[in-house]
Amino acid sequence: MAGQEHSPVAAETVAQLCTQCAMCCNGVLFKDVELQPADNPARLKTLGLPLAKAGKLKFPQPCGALCGNHCRIYADRPARCMEFDCALLKSVAAGETDPARALRFIREAQKRAARVRRLLRACGDVDESRALSLRFKRTRRRMESASPGEEAADTFGELTLAVHDLNLLLREEFYPSPGD
Repeated sequence: MAGQEHSPVAAETVAQLCTQCAMCCNGVLFKDVELQPADNPARLKTLGLPLAKAGKLKFPQPCGALCGNHCRIYADRPARCMEFDCALLKSVAAGETDPARALRFIREAQKRAARVRRLLRACGDVDESRALSLRFKRTRRRMESASPGEEAADTFGELTLAVHDLNLLLREEFYPSPGD
């Protein structure tokens, strides 16, 4: 969660927003997190992070250390986690976005993500242990390789639009700009 230095007032706001959100950890924003040279993979494994090596060592999202919206290994979290601030958090810290408005964006993104999860389940994907993007790709491949009935095709169409709707909001408010 927050990697930048913030004033005491901003630190309270950051903590409040991050613990209301957790989308950087719950599989909504990212599918995995690459470990950095400063990370201790053995230590992270003992803390419960399932590590995988597909090119680089990484751990999947949703994060195994996420409990509700809180990180159970916050003091020992990986470097990427310490360094990451979403665009919305940076905007609040810079005084560009009011915290109440940021909370409305968080709630809207959570509502959209919940709709995507509901539609994924309706399409037969009930694996909540995988990131939304991976679940959608798997569902899309399954739908494209089969001949779904009209109802399943309609539900998949709704899912596709819901994923697009969520991604628009994430891109606009949460993902850092290419130079950040």
